Amino acid sequence: MKINKIIFPVAALSLAFAACDDQVMEWRDGDPTVTGSDIPMELKEKIANYDFIKNYMAEYHPGVDITLGMGLDNFLDDEAYRQVVLDNYQGVTFGNAMKHQSVVQTNGSYNWDKVDQFIAMNTGLKLHGHNLLWHTQQQQNYLRKLIAPEQIISGGNDGGIENIVTNGDFESGNDNGWSGWTQYTRTVEAPGHDSNYALKCVTNAETSVNYDCQLWWSVDLEPGVTYAYSFYIKSPDGVEVQFVGQNANYSGIYKSIFTGTDNWTLCEGEFEYKDSDPADVCRVGLQFGGIKNATLWVDDFKFGRKVEGPANLCPNGNFADGIEGWNVNNPGAGVETVEMAGAPSGNKNVMKMTSSSSSEKAWDLQVVSGDIPSQHGKKVEVSFYVKSEGAGKGRLSFKGLTNEWPWMNWTGDQSSWTEAFETSDNWTQIKVVLQNYSVDFDESADVWKISMDFGYVPDMTYYIDNVLVTVVDDEAKAPMRAPSITYALKTPEEKKAILLGAMEEWIKEAMTHAGPACSSWDVINEPIGDNCQIRGIEGGWMSDDSEPVETTESGLNLNWANEAGNGHFYWGYYCGMDYAVKAFEYAAKYNPNGAKLFVNDYNLESNPNKLAKLIEFVEYIDNNGAHVDGIGTQMHVSSSISKEQVDAMFKTLAATGKLIRITELDITVGTKTPSADQLQKQADCYQMILTSYFENIPENQQSAITLWTLSDNEKEHEYWLKDDAPNVFDASYGRKLAYKSVCDAIAGKDVSADFRSHDYSKK
Repeated sequence: MKINKIIFPVAALSLAFAACDDQVMEWRDGDPTVTGSDIPMELKEKIANYDFIKNYMAEYHPGVDITLGMGLDNFLDDEAYRQVVLDNYQGVTFGNAMKHQSVVQTNGSYNWDKVDQFIAMNTGLKLHGHNLLWHTQQQQNYLRKLIAPEQIISGGNDGGIENIVTNGDFESGNDNGWSGWTQYTRTVEAPGHDSNYALKCVTNAETSVNYDCQLWWSVDLEPGVTYAYSFYIKSPDGVEVQFVGQNANYSGIYKSIFTGTDNWTLCEGEFEYKDSDPADVCRVGLQFGGIKNATLWVDDFKFGRKVEGPANLCPNGNFADGIEGWNVNNPGAGVETVEMAGAPSGNKNVMKMTSSSSSEKAWDLQVVSGDIPSQHGKKVEVSFYVKSEGAGKGRLSFKGLTNEWPWMNWTGDQSSWTEAFETSDNWTQIKVVLQNYSVDFDESADVWKISMDFGYVPDMTYYIDNVLVTVVDDEAKAPMRAPSITYALKTPEEKKAILLGAMEEWIKEAMTHAGPACSSWDVINEPIGDNCQIRGIEGGWMSDDSEPVETTESGLNLNWANEAGNGHFYWGYYCGMDYAVKAFEYAAKYNPNGAKLFVNDYNLESNPNKLAKLIEFVEYIDNNGAHVDGIGTQMHVSSSISKEQVDAMFKTLAATGKLIRITELDITVGTKTPSADQLQKQADCYQMILTSYFENIPENQQSAITLWTLSDNEKEHEYWLKDDAPNVFDASYGRKLAYKSVCDAIAGKDVSADFRSHDYSKK
């Protein structure tokens, strides 16, 4: 409110100021004995007449930026919010929008849509990149896939093979016994699939259809016999491979098509050679033409009679006939069958189940088998394979058993019986003998059913394959042989190289895409744990995290939280201190505009040992080939923090010679409805911290001061400092007493001391 040359009668003073909040004034005749300079301004009116924060910073500390840490969605979607930011701040830091997990997708692609929208607005605000590497909010699923061991599924679920192919592993170093034509060349080269050699086939520039390239082994087939086949393929060019049989007149039988990838893939299947099939089939093998100048590797080719096992009692357990026979009780976001190369059953079909965004209970996504005959007096084994597109959870429940919702050791290697089992992006086998868990057939029921319950986690996709129900206590028959899973582990050197490569690609992407808009970056965020150890290298885990476990039997278990999208990933665990050096090396290499590069951490004001460890961390980077421009201290503090603690921290930071910035300052009061005394204490604390910064950090090391979140509005504190009022603007974007203190600290004086004339143009 601005008032020019108007005199208030003293009796009307309280009424006039009471109306200021509503921007309403009641004017009365002036009292000539009272001058405007004699009337002290009320505190609210003083605060209202302060200039915008950024103008004080530009006037008194032109080399320092006053910036805001904010939610990008709030800025994009709320015009009132956006205007307060533009009025008061010189730059911004996004709370989440530029973090690894926000930008990098599970397949390694990038999504900058929200950041691009901000950049296109041309606001004039400087942008601080936050952040490149952190121990959380990393795209854990993607990073885990990069270092996960190769999953090897071996052995046919429908029984073994009486193999008649004598040179299917190529360990003789040649391709003796094999023939083929026409549009490719083949050689036997190292390495093979878990062996010395494999067959390498390279198509030429003339191939155009799949039958241009064929590989044959001579056989004699008998009508009425069921045959099985299995082989491994690998193709960086995505070659499609089809199993075929053919007679001398080139008439054939055509079976499953498999797609090669960068990793070895097991391909399996079976067929009955019927009288209606082409007669006198004399060779079996593969055809794989159609992609020019493509490479295909083949190894461990087996073919022969299928070795029978006991019948699968579960109808359509391999989903060869879609979901026929299965009942969808609750479809969630969808249930269907899809083709998947290398699925455990050997058929290409698997059942895909996706939970809805509101899914919460197990039965919110539920598919039930057809009737399964009861086997009174016998034991049965239930097994199947499951994987998910993230960290999932499921269970089995049953109709027609004495316990419909049993707890079991679902995978055989759990430490206790549980209601449910965990799933991941690797195939996991669930395998239980029902009668071993106080479960049996209901004496009054002739049939029973399996219910697949996967509704625990919202927006999660699962793949189910090879559901087997077999009798296990019939001495006349051995249990049906199921595929076994083992893992080929990557070496520590391989994992380190892979992750450093992924790190460089991410930093290059961030620097080249968003970098031109950024004046500074948090390259590494929070590298030091609360125990003053470097996270992942010396320990420093977050609560409940621990060292990963990896074996050839169980694969890789990170033991790092990924629930609710936490995305924990400790780069140092696999890369050592090289992760820190390389992060700054890559950031400098791809830095397009000389942006300043920072390490950022918290509790430095309250934990001198952590501060010392962080400085040691920075010195290591500087002494090993890279360079850190500055150190950020977050300063999420309460109003009880002491001046002695703050002064000591800034003096220690100043001694490093680095640029020093306050990166995430907010001050809690312990309630969202603070009293006047609490507001005063908070304001005093803001002023003390900023004053200490300007007094203890030399001018040439001063960089920026970032206040964390704009206001006390609940939408900004749904997850962060809920039920508190930590900011300089209230829930309605009104200026709090802390606003005045911030401006006074920047100016180095009580700016309002000059506000004694109602002509505010005169100070």
